[in-house]
Parts: sequence; C-alpha cells; structure tokens
Amino acid sequence: MRRMKKIKINHHSEFELDLAPLLAVMVKLVPVLLLSSAFVQMMVIETELPQVVSEAIQRQEQQPTPTNVAIEVDAKEGINIVVTEKGKDQVENIPLKNGAFDYPTLHQKLVAVKKAHPEIFKIELNPDGKVPYNEVVKVMDEARQSRDNTIKFPVFDTKQGKNVETNYMFPEIVFANMMEG
Repeated sequence: MRRMKKIKINHHSEFELDLAPLLAVMVKLVPVLLLSSAFVQMMVIETELPQVVSEAIQRQEQQPTPTNVAIEVDAKEGINIVVTEKGKDQVENIPLKNGAFDYPTLHQKLVAVKKAHPEIFKIELNPDGKVPYNEVVKVMDEARQSRDNTIKFPVFDTKQGKNVETNYMFPEIVFANMMEG
C-alpha cells in the first residue's frame, strides 16, 4: 500500500497581493478620463427675456393652461404642429420642401398659433432621433420669437396692470422625448 504524502498547510503564512496590474490600469485610465472630460461640455444658452415675459412664463408654470403646443419633427415626413385644446388635437403638417424642412412656413404657422393663444409661452419639442442637431436648433430659433418686428403679441404686465406687446412667441422650449434616447 502506497502511503499518501501529507500536505502541510500553514495557516499562519503571509502572502503578498500583487497590485501592479491594477495600478497599471489605473495609471492608464486616469489620463484618458481627464482628457475626455475636456471634450464633453454641457452648455446652457442663456437668453435674456423681458421681465414681463419671464413673469408670464412663471405664471404659466404655476397655473398650467388647458392648451398645449407641441412640435414634432420627423426627418422623413416634415414638421407637425400639434395644438391640444380641451383634449382635442389640432395637427398642422408642414411637409418637407425639396427634401429640407420648410422654415418660413413653420414660422408663419407658429405666428398664427401664437396669435390664437397669446397666453402660451412654452412649447414641447419632439424631434425624431434621425433629425440632425442643427435642424433642431433651427426649429427652436423659428419658434422663439417673431422675425417681423411689426408682429407683436400681447402680454399682461402685472405691475402696470395692462397688456404690453412683445415679439417673443415661445421662448421656453422643453424637449418632450428626453427619455426615449
């Protein structure tokens, strides 16, 4: 019978943990993360609004209106302006013109919507994921204020107690599809 060799285990022995590979990875990751943070910048576009318009936006946030205006931008079908009033949707379609968005028509229709609903300063923007960023910015620019200085919209000034006029249409734009990716 063959005797088995007894293995001795020393429970009181010490060993060294080799951290060199982990440190090597960290040394390489830290500069990469620092460099990448220089290229990612969050920016806030600050616009100065007249105080009367800012107050009207705050009033609208505190007392939401039953009317909602949304703009849906689709890269293939064009732009839809959806006005929801008392639960009913009114959709105005602005088709693509020669394969591009028709911004003059969009602006005209937004002016008409603002004239019909002067109390609304906030719109929801719902761009398709395939719409380029510069096109989204152009849509926002068309909605922000009237290009024609003769077109003014009434805003109630609480300090003076009367309506004043402004050329701002929809200065507050909210992206409605942020969670969709």
